Amino acid sequence: MQHMRMTEKEKLYVQDQIKAEQLCAKKAQLYQDQTHDPSIQGLLRQCADKSQRHVNSLQTLLREAGISIPMTH
Repeated sequence: MQHMRMTEKEKLYVQDQIKAEQLCAKKAQLYQDQTHDPSIQGLLRQCADKSQRHVNSLQTLLREAGISIPMTH
C-alpha cells in the first residue's frame, strides 16, 4: 500500500486541528452537562459528535499518510 505524501508542516497542521476539534468536543460536552434545556443539550450533543467525526477523519488522514497517532484520553 502506497501512502500519500504529507509534509511536516501539513502533519503539524493536521495534529493542531485534531487538538482543536478535541477541545471543541470537550467544551460542548461540558456545556451540555451544565444546561437543563433539552433542545440546547441536543444541539451541544450534535456539536460534540460532529467534532468527534472530524477528529476521526483527521486521524484517518494521518494514518493513510503512514503517520502513527498517539493514543489520547
